[in-house]
This record gives sequence, C-alpha cells and structure tokens, in this order.
Amino acid sequence: MRFMDYLRLGFAGVKAHKKRALTVVIIVGVLFSVITAGAFVLQGLENVVSGEMLKPTDGKVLVMSMVDTKVCDEECDIEAEVAKIKQNIAKYGGKIIEVEVAQTADGMFYKLKQGVFASSSESADVTEVVVPLATAANLAGIEMPERDAEVVEKIEAIKEVREKTLGKTIESKSSEKHYVADILPSGVYASDLSFMNIGQSGNPLDLIFSQVRTGASQNFITKSAEAKPKSEDTTSERPSGFMPAENVNVEEMGLVFAEFDSIKAAFDYYWDEVNYCSENDRIFGTCGRDYKYQVLSAVSDPLTTYENLQNVWLVFRIVAAVLGVIAVIIALSTYARLIGKDMKIISLYHAMGATGKQIRIVYIVYLMMLSVMAVGFALVVGLGLAAVLSMVNMTALEQMFMLGFGVVKDGVWLIGWNSLLWYLIGAMMLTAVVAVCLGNGNFKVKELAKRMK
Repeated sequence: MRFMDYLRLGFAGVKAHKKRALTVVIIVGVLFSVITAGAFVLQGLENVVSGEMLKPTDGKVLVMSMVDTKVCDEECDIEAEVAKIKQNIAKYGGKIIEVEVAQTADGMFYKLKQGVFASSSESADVTEVVVPLATAANLAGIEMPERDAEVVEKIEAIKEVREKTLGKTIESKSSEKHYVADILPSGVYASDLSFMNIGQSGNPLDLIFSQVRTGASQNFITKSAEAKPKSEDTTSERPSGFMPAENVNVEEMGLVFAEFDSIKAAFDYYWDEVNYCSENDRIFGTCGRDYKYQVLSAVSDPLTTYENLQNVWLVFRIVAAVLGVIAVIIALSTYARLIGKDMKIISLYHAMGATGKQIRIVYIVYLMMLSVMAVGFALVVGLGLAAVLSMVNMTALEQMFMLGFGVVKDGVWLIGWNSLLWYLIGAMMLTAVVAVCLGNGNFKVKELAKRMK
C-alpha cells in the first residue's frame, strides 16, 4: 500500500468510531490542556522577565563576585583571592570586565572600561550614565512618593521620571550634567512581582510571580565627561565643599565584575560550591565549608529568579508527569478497546489480501491521528487559557512590572513554548505504537479465527 492509502484507511477508522474517538480526544485533551496551559504560562513568565532583566546588557548577564569578609579574616590575601575568582570565572566561560569605583557628589558609580551597555550620547561635556530609576529620579531632583502611597500615584511618578530623564541630559543638585542612556530594571516599590504589591490577594498566579525577584541594579558610568581645567577655588564649584576621591579599581576591594553570555552559564558559575550560599544560610552563618565568595547580579536579579523558577519548574514537571501518565493510561486502554472491537474490519483487510504488517501500520496511523487530535485539542485549549489569563490580568501585570522594575511595558503576555510540550506530543505518538504492539495478537489470522467463532 502507498502512504496515502494508509492515511485514507486511518481516517476511515476515525470516522467509523466517532463517539469513542471524540471521547478519547476530549478526556486526554483536557488532562493535557492543564499541562500545556501551565507550561505556556510559566515559560511565558520566564521569557518576559528574563527579557526585561537582560535587555540592557543585550541578553548577557553581568555579575559581581566579591570576597566574603565574614569567611576571609583580616589576614586574607585579597590579591590572591581575586586571582582565584578570575580563574573560576574563566572556568565557566565568563569574561572579566574592568571596573573602577567613582565617588561623586551624586553618589557612587561603577565606571566600566568595556562596552557592556549601549552608548548613545555624543556630547563630550556630559557624563553618560546607566542607572536604576531611583537614581535617575535623584539626579533629576524628582521627589518619589513613599512606599505606602496609592498604586496610581506611584505609577504616575515612575512614568514622570522616565519621561524627564531617559535619553535626556539632566543637571543634578551638584551642577553636574548627566546623560541618562538607559534606566535599568530594579526594584522601585516592590522586591518581587507579587500581586500583593498592587493590593490584590488570593491570586493563584502569586505562587509563581512571588518567585520573581526584582533585585537592585547598580549605578554605572558608561562614558565620562571630558576633564575641565582646574580652577583655583575648587570648593566653590561643588556643594558642601565636596571633593571627589580618586577612582579605585574594584579588584583592590576584593570585587570582580564579569559578563556571561547566557543565564545558564552565569547560574552554573553562581551555583559553584565556592560561590553559592542561600539567603537563609548566609543569615544564620551556615554556608558550605567551601564557600568563600559572594556572587550577585549587577543588573536586577536574574540569578535568584532563575533559581526560584527552576524550583517551580521541578514541582510543575512532577505534576505534569502524574497527569501525563493518567492521560496515557486512558489513551492506551481506549486504543486497546478500539482494536479489540475491530475484529471484523481486520478480517476484511486480510480477506482483501493485506498482510499483518500492513494492517498494523494502518492502525498505527489511525491511532496516531487520534493522538494528534488529542494533542492539538490540548494545545489549543492550553494556549487559549494562557491568553485569557494574560488578558484578564493584563492591567495588573503592567502595573507590577512598573512597580517592580521601573519600566513601562505595554502588554505582558504569559505565553511561551517549552520543550516539555514536545515530550507530551512524543508520549501520545508513542502510545499509538505501543497500543498496536500490545494488541499484536489481534492482527494474526489464527487469533482472529478463534475470536470470530
């Protein structure tokens, strides 16, 4: 038989058992739709959050590694420890970023010697900075509402700061001019993306949204203004007679900046036994015996968020596995009954000269069609549920991103494709093959003859 013959006969089988086919499609599809909806939402959240956190660094992860002074006593050799940190960074594929600390009248900034952030200012008489929203507000002299203010008031303040500072040159109270090239995502009014931040309680999405840490971004100078000729009276140019200190290389302080190409690479480095210590263990001083260095995200907190979401994924995969096994058992038993009820049709195939192998292929195609219909139903329903969930919570999601990251985001869609869905499709396709193999006796002439008596 040709390929089209197998498809035609398989489709004829679907039509012959409409009710039973519809039953398996709906039951299995509903169970799988729970998995697909959860996978779409969880992956969608991870995509949109990581996209926002890593957007300023073009998808790369900027981390800070420092010698933990609680572990390394006063006799600690900072230079030697920094060398070890650098070796470990290279081991995980990281790139060392040379950074200096610049103490100015407007606060402390990290001055980058490599292009981590995109530069957009061409003016030579202003200092180009990339800072979190709170710093941008401070430089522009904009008073931000208190944390207990109304959500609408805080959101309006965030929009005002972005409108008046982003992509503009502003003059601070110290009479210094700064060009704000970008505003980094950082916790403004929320340390996570919990719905509690906007006054909503009991939202089931909080189970995963509360795991997203907004973190605290550092202040960066991406380009310094050209040095001006020194005047005799240097104190008159700065408030309170402030005198800037010399820039200091952060490595002298036991601090090393590094850039990783992906969150996975950065997380593997973060998880190294010499770097990793959970928040609770650090509070109670129970870090591992090999722990020596503290590793933090320099922009927002993709490392902690990635770790938290991996734990959520673990729980989700266990639930998905349970639901998936139940769905496969239902499908397998239904497929077996379908084959068992087709004795006359199978006998007819034999009478028409079809071999046992050809008949098996016909039924594999037939059952795979049912599997495809069930999976298609699950994907459509799951996608629809994820889309509805996004639309229903769209305003709340946009508000949380503004309060949590200080960004204005139009449209937060919780829809993303995860490889788990391929396993779901594969499991259903394999179920069709297994059902035919288990019912192998039904396709043999002798067995058919016995059952037909």
